[in-house]
Amino acid sequence: MVSLRYFAPAEDVRDLVSVYYLFEVEHPRFADNERAAIAQLRFLLEGTGDLGFADGKSYPAKGAMLVGPSTGAMSFDLQGPFRMFGFGLLPRGWAALTNRSAADFTDKAVPAQKIFTDEINKNLEVLRACNDVSEMTDWADGFFRKALPNIKPEIEQFTKMVDAWLSSEPSPPVSALMERSQQSSRQVLRTVNKLYGMAPKYLARKYRALRAARAYAEHNEAELLALEDAFYDQSHMIREIKFFAGTTPTKLRVAEGETAKLIDQRKLLKGNIPTLTSET
Repeated sequence: MVSLRYFAPAEDVRDLVSVYYLFEVEHPRFADNERAAIAQLRFLLEGTGDLGFADGKSYPAKGAMLVGPSTGAMSFDLQGPFRMFGFGLLPRGWAALTNRSAADFTDKAVPAQKIFTDEINKNLEVLRACNDVSEMTDWADGFFRKALPNIKPEIEQFTKMVDAWLSSEPSPPVSALMERSQQSSRQVLRTVNKLYGMAPKYLARKYRALRAARAYAEHNEAELLALEDAFYDQSHMIREIKFFAGTTPTKLRVAEGETAKLIDQRKLLKGNIPTLTSET
């Protein structure tokens, strides 16, 4: 059995975290791909594995781990039985919790104690002792509430601007982002890299491909038609989807990987999680 369940964060912390999830695998071994994503904080409650990135490097997965933003589809190879509770760190959440540049962790996975000290491992034991997932999500809400005072107004304003730009059209030009900001172009580029882990142009490319992948998986022909003009041609769209989603449009329609099918369930939380999360 392979199970991936999603849960919406409490309303007051949704500026920091995208979604909570509990991933469970009963097989002694399970390997698959997962789409390019934002940074993640993951607590391996049982089992271990390896996590591979688009640059070909892989990292051990065990205990409490911090996964940086990914520039392409990821792969994993797990040794089970396996249980993992995790959540996506939105740029504001990344800034409030880590005070580090996301660009330094792009396509990397490191033991969480390197950033959060050994205190994070106490939280791992708390999660392992939880009787059910509702206790885990209650703990996670409290974890993020403690970080709320760390949100700087200028970071909040900047990330809202970038998210609005990313949501404005399928392939928003970087010039449109610059027009929204009163900062210099150099400052905008530097801050996007620091908070999102990659340059604005690449960020827009990533979200364009993930939107197309979701539209294919949902057989949303109207959205696909609107997205076509965002790519050079059909071949370009196929290549981009394969790179960022880890599979082809055909497989998304008829033979999507087991994990990808489970990831698609995030759409059921639409309205209770960030729009960019439910759209990709």
